[in-house]
Amino acid sequence: MPDDEIIAITGHRYYPDRAALYRGLDGLRARQYYLGGARGVDTDALEYLSRTQPKSIRTVVVPNRVIDQPLYSQTIINKNASNIIELKNYGPDRYMIRNRYMVDHSTKVNAFYDFRGSGGTFNTIEYSKRINKPFTVTPMVDYNYKKLTEMPVPEFESWVKKMKQFKVNLSAIKGIIVSKVIHIMQVSMSDFCTGIGYAGCNTLEELWLR
Repeated sequence: MPDDEIIAITGHRYYPDRAALYRGLDGLRARQYYLGGARGVDTDALEYLSRTQPKSIRTVVVPNRVIDQPLYSQTIINKNASNIIELKNYGPDRYMIRNRYMVDHSTKVNAFYDFRGSGGTFNTIEYSKRINKPFTVTPMVDYNYKKLTEMPVPEFESWVKKMKQFKVNLSAIKGIIVSKVIHIMQVSMSDFCTGIGYAGCNTLEELWLR
């Protein structure tokens, strides 16, 4: 990852598995991170990055002021942020403005996302797509290996295309896809890619780049 990478981190306030967040953060390296100041992924990621990447610049962007955040969030922000940007916006669209600010000032977005079809994280991903900002999704769901490998082929193909659409971190699901395609469907990865509309891809890495 380039030394000048600036990553905006977005994610849900409530999520089931903090270990999944930490694993996703361990895969990131950046000179600077932009984070929101809300409870959940925002402050959990801020605290973790301050311990594991202490030399990084951790810029927290709040929609209004730090003092307007919950007391718990204020404590985490004041202890772990390198910089604080207070947008001092109190309108109904203040969170959207905050999220877009972080995306606009980053070189890449990493979303910790559970694939719900609405909310701030979803909207941040959609905004990143719209302005062609590179983004990656770290899935915040517990994948059921048995359920996915036993899934009917058309449904499985749709699932893979959805994961590709959201640019899910491939390392999190590669084993499931390979097991299903090679060992259960018993087709080559090239044929599988062709079957879902991506002819010319011989590996999952190539598929993810298309």
